[in-house]
Amino acid sequence: MRKKSVSIGGQAVIEGVMMRGKRSMATAVRDENGNIVVESRYIKPAEEKNFLFRAPFLRGIFSFFGTMVSGVRTLMRSGEVFDGEAEPSKAEKWFAKTFKVDVFSVIMAISVVIGIALSVGLFFFLPQLITSGIIALFKIDAQANVGMQIGMNFLEGFIRMLIFVGYIALTSAMKDIKRVYMYHGAEHKTISCYEHDLELTVENAQKMTTVHDRCGTTFMFITMVVSVLIFSLTGWSDRLWVRFLIRLALIPVVSGVSYEVLKFLAKFDNPLVRALKAPGLLLQKLTTRQPEDSMVEVAIVAFKTVLAMDDDPSIPEQIFDTKLLKRKVEEQLVQAGVTQERAKEIICTGMGVPKEEYANVSHIKHSRAQLMLGVAKGEMTDDELASKAVELNIKAEEARKANEKALKEREEFEEKASGKENKEKNGAEADGNAPQSLSGEDKKEDKEADKDADTDGDTDK
Repeated sequence: MRKKSVSIGGQAVIEGVMMRGKRSMATAVRDENGNIVVESRYIKPAEEKNFLFRAPFLRGIFSFFGTMVSGVRTLMRSGEVFDGEAEPSKAEKWFAKTFKVDVFSVIMAISVVIGIALSVGLFFFLPQLITSGIIALFKIDAQANVGMQIGMNFLEGFIRMLIFVGYIALTSAMKDIKRVYMYHGAEHKTISCYEHDLELTVENAQKMTTVHDRCGTTFMFITMVVSVLIFSLTGWSDRLWVRFLIRLALIPVVSGVSYEVLKFLAKFDNPLVRALKAPGLLLQKLTTRQPEDSMVEVAIVAFKTVLAMDDDPSIPEQIFDTKLLKRKVEEQLVQAGVTQERAKEIICTGMGVPKEEYANVSHIKHSRAQLMLGVAKGEMTDDELASKAVELNIKAEEARKANEKALKEREEFEEKASGKENKEKNGAEADGNAPQSLSGEDKKEDKEADKDADTDGDTDK
């Protein structure tokens, strides 16, 4: 089947997926109540950016660092939805106050710096250190001739690739990272479903593979290969710090060349190109996992949001209904003109809890905080706020019960399926042949299990 051309790419985040098109980007996340929430915004198209952002080789450099910053921002925003807003540290508060910047921007900047530092240390400094150790151990004359110098660069590159693959393999064993990799698979399946001109449904998307030609994992592998070739042109210095600085300075060059190689390979589909892509696609087997239906549903929401916004610029942007610290809401209420005692009273009314339970409140949804501010500003009465709080509490309780019911049904289904499997296994062992036909009661249980499987949105297909 001929694939449809699409310029939408994506990224897995905490309990969700971010999709990015030509003119917009959207992040869909499933919150703690099981609801899918979306944050979207418009971005400047590539053709409207400065020439430097579109120039060959330079565009790869800007894309690399831009994607890194955007990726960290999106990850942090998704984390706010799922885990709530964390209390900033004293250092973050001091930095924000001193330099007059938003705390979120400070945290993001620190995260980017730490991420770059760890990446440089792990994938650039450590391979050089290990290579130098091998040279010293076996008393190799690394500068004997050009061939030996190139060989040492290739050895260092091989070690770098081993560290990269090992890092991915180890992180994929972590429970939280594994779920991110499952959402990564959901992102790929959704994009592939659209490219194959199929209706964007969970069922159709689940038929697709979890690997994709335009994945960042493939780009990273290409970057590793390109770095080996480029670093080999710099010769070999006995001084570790000199080699390290040279490689550090060449990172933009490596990213720019790698981006052009990726774009070039994307234009062709022949045995040679497929062979060149194969290692990167194979590596995606580690960075993607078979997603649950509920994860694919999230990816489809993000994808459809971008499709709609790219097509219709009049569609409004959306912001996550994130959680705010109770202390922060109280400060906002006081700034709006009420006393601290009155602020506490408004918070209890808005949360639908007695005054004596004020201490038990830790986080408040942004939407509720806005209602509370309305009371502080005289735009809403206490009775109206209390009525709204009752409605919100009922909805939250209904969502909680629905989640508990879905979890219970899934556990019952898995228990039935496990019992049926053991029964068939015991029957097969008893007569040394294939399992005998099921009894009427077994058939009834089998049908019920199948019915449960059809209605359980969290069961893998």
